[in-house]
Amino acid sequence: MKRWLSYMLVVGMILVLAACNMKENETSSDSTEPVQEENNENKVEYELLFHLDSIPPEVGTSISIVQDEKLYTTWAEIFGFESVPPVDFEKEEVLFVTGYSDGCGREIEEIEKDGDTLVITLNYPENIRSEKDIACTEIALDNTYVVKMKKTDTTKGKLIDINRTTYEEDSTVQEKLH
Repeated sequence: MKRWLSYMLVVGMILVLAACNMKENETSSDSTEPVQEENNENKVEYELLFHLDSIPPEVGTSISIVQDEKLYTTWAEIFGFESVPPVDFEKEEVLFVTGYSDGCGREIEEIEKDGDTLVITLNYPENIRSEKDIACTEIALDNTYVVKMKKTDTTKGKLIDINRTTYEEDSTVQEKLH
């Protein structure tokens, strides 16, 4: 009986050690580092040139990538820029995103490249996100985001309003003004 009890105790300890070792291996293999690296590859670095509270009637809701200086100047006139920030169209392009939000407003949370699709995610401004209850009573406020970024070689756009809707379309890639 003593031998059997000793045997069971040793087997029990081996099982416990094996289970702990398996758990340790599972934890180390579930590391999020590779996922973060993959996500970082897809993130698009950008500079927000303007966040306007208007949308010209000739534009409407859209996602447009401008890759030509003359066209960029034309868009700047349509949108009424006071000054036109410089863009190196050899390496960069300008993204125009127009849409509507409720009274709390929206800001660009991130821009990512997913294959040939540029994904723009909007969220409430940081100070609004931290509130427990978000109550926004005004509706359909105009928003235009003008973003300078490195060339992305994308042909589609997807606008995700994290709290409302998704707007998806083939981006209008505008290379030259004819």
